[in-house]
Amino acid sequence: MHRRQFLLLLSALGAQSAVMLPGVASYSAALLQHPLETNVLTAVAISAAGDAIVQRSEWERSGKPYDTPRAISFVLFGAFYQGAFNTRAFPWIQEHCQGDALQALASSLAPDAAALADPSLYRAVECTAFNQLLVVPLVYYPIFFAVTGCVQGLTAEESVERARGSFVGLQLRNWKFWWPVQLCQFGLLPPEWQVPYACAMGLVWNVILSAAAGSAREPDDSEEPGGPAVGVVVPTRQRGAAQVRAGKILEGGGVGLRQRERRT
Repeated sequence: MHRRQFLLLLSALGAQSAVMLPGVASYSAALLQHPLETNVLTAVAISAAGDAIVQRSEWERSGKPYDTPRAISFVLFGAFYQGAFNTRAFPWIQEHCQGDALQALASSLAPDAAALADPSLYRAVECTAFNQLLVVPLVYYPIFFAVTGCVQGLTAEESVERARGSFVGLQLRNWKFWWPVQLCQFGLLPPEWQVPYACAMGLVWNVILSAAAGSAREPDDSEEPGGPAVGVVVPTRQRGAAQVRAGKILEGGGVGLRQRERRT
């Protein structure tokens, strides 16, 4: 199915949904009339929901209380990056990544196959590559570690160490999830729906990211031994690793961060 046919089908489904679901028509109108405000509010709601899901799961598993600074850090990050930044960035990326460079490369390598491909596919791949290979590592993660570290009380040096210890693992996890998601976004969706779509997919990603990153601070004495180490981004599957006490290096699947000595 070509992109134009898909968009016609999507428009038809959207019109039916607007009739069946209350509020859809109003939300669609808000996206067109007030895109920045609508996208920011959407990102805030989804970021809060994603972290709340993870924190509830942690509470049910270990009795860990709700971490308000952690939730605030994810909400602020979601509002700024997913809502405000992407509202401006996505149109710019699509304006400057038209697929010409990728199509020229494909034509030089396999002229016959390149001629058969839909030009929208080249645009989608080029937009996705630009966002995932440049914007995400150079903008997304620096903002993420800066905002979450600041709100949760880390010093600049601790935030840098936290980023160094966890960047590679989170970046690889990011690519596995967001490459196919954004190929669909840039290849199939109309511009006004791209940020809400990314925010909706971000609900799933926020759960992954929040579970992996958790709180940036060291746990208090009431936390269960062997629980998730705070102050380090620890993959979910490694949450059962043993903690190393004050002043030592915590190792969790290659992720290490020197913990500050506890004060009694």
